[in-house]
Amino acid sequence: MGKKSKRKGGGSASTGAPSTSPSAPKTSTAPSSRGPLEETADNLRFEDPFEDEFGDDDMEIVREQEQNETTPKDVTPNETPQKQAWMPGQTLNQNETLEYDQSAYTMYHALRPEWPCLSFSILPDTLGSNRQRFPHTMYAVAGTQADENNKNKLTVMKLESLSKTYRKSGDDEDDDMSDSSDEEDNDEDPVLTHCSIPHFGSVNRVRSMPQKSNIVSTHGATGHVHIWNIEDALKTVDSGQGKGEKSFRPLQSYGGHKEEGYAVDWSKKKEGTMVTGDCSGGIHLWNPVEGGKWKIDESYQQTASVEDLQWSPTEPTVFASGDCNNEVCIFDVRKKGTPMLKHKAHDSDVNVISWNHNVSNLLASGSDDGVFSVWDLRSFGKDPLARFTTHTTPITSLEWHPTDESMITVSDESAVFIYDLSVEEDAEELAKTASLTAEGEKKIPAQLLFLHAGSVSNKECHWHPQIPSCVMTTALSGFNIFIPSNL
Repeated sequence: MGKKSKRKGGGSASTGAPSTSPSAPKTSTAPSSRGPLEETADNLRFEDPFEDEFGDDDMEIVREQEQNETTPKDVTPNETPQKQAWMPGQTLNQNETLEYDQSAYTMYHALRPEWPCLSFSILPDTLGSNRQRFPHTMYAVAGTQADENNKNKLTVMKLESLSKTYRKSGDDEDDDMSDSSDEEDNDEDPVLTHCSIPHFGSVNRVRSMPQKSNIVSTHGATGHVHIWNIEDALKTVDSGQGKGEKSFRPLQSYGGHKEEGYAVDWSKKKEGTMVTGDCSGGIHLWNPVEGGKWKIDESYQQTASVEDLQWSPTEPTVFASGDCNNEVCIFDVRKKGTPMLKHKAHDSDVNVISWNHNVSNLLASGSDDGVFSVWDLRSFGKDPLARFTTHTTPITSLEWHPTDESMITVSDESAVFIYDLSVEEDAEELAKTASLTAEGEKKIPAQLLFLHAGSVSNKECHWHPQIPSCVMTTALSGFNIFIPSNL
C-alpha cells in the first residue's frame, strides 16, 4: 500500500526499553509513553512527571531529571519488584506497568508540538563537528500535519542547553572518572526557540540541502513540491526571540506530480540537484539553473508508488528508489526512463531505503512487513548480506550512522532500534538469548545495541551528523532527542 494510508493518523538491547514491574503501586514512565494531556492551542503542555511550569509558547522542551527512589508501602525493605526488559509486541500482564529506565540514556529530552510533525530534517550548523561536551545545541526543521490545510506550518527550531539527564553515581563514577570533568549543572533547563512559516496542506516530507542548510524542500499532501529559503527564519531563532512567524513565498513551487508523494532526496555530490517521487510512480529530477530556479525532468516512471529515493554518496548521476512493487531500483540519469538495475527486495512494499555514506556499496531497505535488509550493490540481485525480522510493525525509517560504517538506526511503528552490524552471531550467546515473551516468538538479534520505546506511532529517526551518537525521532506523540548510555 502507498504511504498515504500509512502516514496519516489522528538492550542486549540494554537500554531504553522500559522494564515491566509486577504489582508496582506507583511507577513513572518516559514522558512519551503516557496518554495525551488535555490542552488547547493556548495551553500546550509536555508530559512531565515533575509538573514543571512552562510559558505559553507553541512548543516547549522538557528534560527528564533524576528521580528519588522510594520503597512502595506494600514492598518490604528486602524485597524489590522483579523487572525484565520489554520489547514492542510484548503484551503486559494484568499487574505489570512500564517503567522508564533513566540510566539507559546519557541525554534524553522530549518535545511535544501543537500538531504532529511526521517528517523533519536536522540542519547542519557551524558549531563544529564531533561535539561531545555538554550542553548541546542543534537546529532542525519540521513540517506539520494539522487537521485543516491552512493550519499547517514549516517550523524551524533551535534547541539549546541540551544537558545530560543522567549523572553516574557511586561505583559507576569510579569505573569511568573521565566523565567527571564534563559534568555540568543538571538543573539548567533546555531552551527552544522556533519560527514558523505557513505551509498550505500537510507536509509529507521535508529535507534540507546538504551543502546549504538554509535551503529545504517539502513534499505536500496537496501534491505540490516547494523549495524554501529559510535564512530569515534561522536569523529569527538565532536572535533569541521566544517564538516568531515569517510569511513568505517559496523559491519555487511545482504541481507536476500526478499525486501526493513522500520521496525526496538532495544529492550530496552535485549541489542543488534533487529527486522527488509520488504515489503514482512518477520520479522527477530537479536540476538548478540560473536565477535561483530549477529545471524539472519528468522522464522517469514506475508502475507503483515510489516510497523513498536516495542519491549515491559517490556517483553524481546515480540514485535508488524503493516502491510498492516490493522492489529496489538503481537509476542513472544518463539513461532516461528505466532503471539500470532492479530487484524484488521484499515480500511487501519497500517503505524506506538508506545508502551507506561510508561504504558506498551498501544499501539498506525496510518494508511494510517489518523486515529490513542490507544489500551489497556489487552483487545486487542475489541474497542480502543481512536480513532482520525482529520487527512486528512496518519499518517507517532507517538511516546509517554518519561516521560508523556498520551502525544503523531503524524505526518501526512501535519503537526505535540501533543496530551494530559488525557484531557477529555467536552460537553460545544466541542460546542464552530468550524469546521476547513466550516460546516461538522472535528473538533479540545479537546486533541490537539499543531500543528506544514509549512513543506513539514512530515515523522518522535521524542521527545528528555533528553530535556523536545523538538521535532525534518524531512520532504522533512528539519529538525525542537522546544519546544512549552504551554508545
